[in-house]
Amino acid sequence: MGAKIYSEGIITRLSQYLKYLVNLKDTGKRTVTSLDISNYTKVNSAEVRRDLIYFGLKGKRGVGFDIEELIAAFNKILGYSERANIALVGAGNLGKAILNYRMLNKFGFRIENVFDNDQQVIGSSISGRKVKDISVFHNIAKEKNINIAILAVPEDSAQIVTDLLVICGIKVIINYTSVPIKVPKTVNVQTNDPIEKLLHTLYYLSNTAYKR
Repeated sequence: MGAKIYSEGIITRLSQYLKYLVNLKDTGKRTVTSLDISNYTKVNSAEVRRDLIYFGLKGKRGVGFDIEELIAAFNKILGYSERANIALVGAGNLGKAILNYRMLNKFGFRIENVFDNDQQVIGSSISGRKVKDISVFHNIAKEKNINIAILAVPEDSAQIVTDLLVICGIKVIINYTSVPIKVPKTVNVQTNDPIEKLLHTLYYLSNTAYKR
């Protein structure tokens, strides 16, 4: 029997909850209430309680839920225990900003492979990552089992690079460009908050047709 597939709505909400809890944990708090989660995520408090009950997560009366336990539970549900190999395509100003985005490391998402087609950039080091030629993307994606790519290229290159990513077997594209991109139904495109979207897509990589 395969893993149970949850609805899009549930996975989206769990991603929001997890983002809040990880941030809250950093403040030193150990417990949280369903109302706290509701106030931060803007998800109806009754909906939050139903989600927690649905997954068998129980708090203590007058105390709330243990933050560590909730994080561990949501990580397991979202498939976060499986390491996601993420590639960044585009080492310009936007790409540099993404590499320096501390929230990615905070949530355990590390971009180990960076690609570009600019010969003046290829071979240089950005935030400890050596920029590789986009021409070797296919080989590295296969070797490293890369299944998520962040697209941070100029608008006029977005679709061309997207087509390359699809050919190379990328299953999820986080689109940081301002233009819509076309992909087959077997590829998931996300655009909004990168943390929520990465958390969100890990579930589908682990449990649905997007998985290799």
